[in-house]
Amino acid sequence: MKKKYHLFTNSFNQNWMCFLAVVPLLLSTAQVRAGSWTSSLQDGSVLKVDPDSRRATRYYNGGVAPLWDGTHRLEDGSVVIVRDGQAVPTESMLNSWAAEPGSEPRMRERYCDQLVRKVCGFQNECGRSQPCVLARQLLNMEHEQQRRAPMGSGPAPHTVSTGECQDALSSPAFPACTASVPKSRDTDCKKLVDQVCGATGQCASSAACDPARQLLQMENQERLESLDPEAKTPTGAECEKAMGNAFFKRCQ
Repeated sequence: MKKKYHLFTNSFNQNWMCFLAVVPLLLSTAQVRAGSWTSSLQDGSVLKVDPDSRRATRYYNGGVAPLWDGTHRLEDGSVVIVRDGQAVPTESMLNSWAAEPGSEPRMRERYCDQLVRKVCGFQNECGRSQPCVLARQLLNMEHEQQRRAPMGSGPAPHTVSTGECQDALSSPAFPACTASVPKSRDTDCKKLVDQVCGATGQCASSAACDPARQLLQMENQERLESLDPEAKTPTGAECEKAMGNAFFKRCQ
């Protein structure tokens, strides 16, 4: 029994050391800019929410990790809700971000455009799927509702369809397009996933596969909210560097 325990302990320690090796890379992509909203959770850890991606990140005892989905109570008694890794903005967050000029990218609240990108694919590779057809209908309805709204000097107003698109972004009825694209169109993080996990996922159990997939998810979110989804994102730049990192070794 003692021998089994030592085997388990050694395996755990090896996995933990691998995780510590990749933390600086994940931290560099999640590093919070000056406009990030910060608060303390009741367990004493620090919660930071990025104003662009709304990613909720927890910092604790020298470690860092995405905050899990659910309702989290802060030190002051208020709560923050996290869905799909993103914090639902509170009044405190919105007030903090509004005080920072330029911290609100134009695509961040264009939920119908994001939904079309998500389910139809960045190159429209899932353009004929039913979720894509529905997403485009919602986008067209939003445009029509905005056209009928009173003219203003600010950005296009949110409509009923805007709210429906925002909800649809986290609905299983609108899954992300997974159709393959030509290798020449692969992003840096997709190349990294293929390198460490294998083109068919044959190395999915490797220590580096899950972190690579997490980076790809972060890159995809940045592309959804980018004015130019084909442009290299901050996470994409980190994936490009990671290709030569010994931790992200090629699947054998």
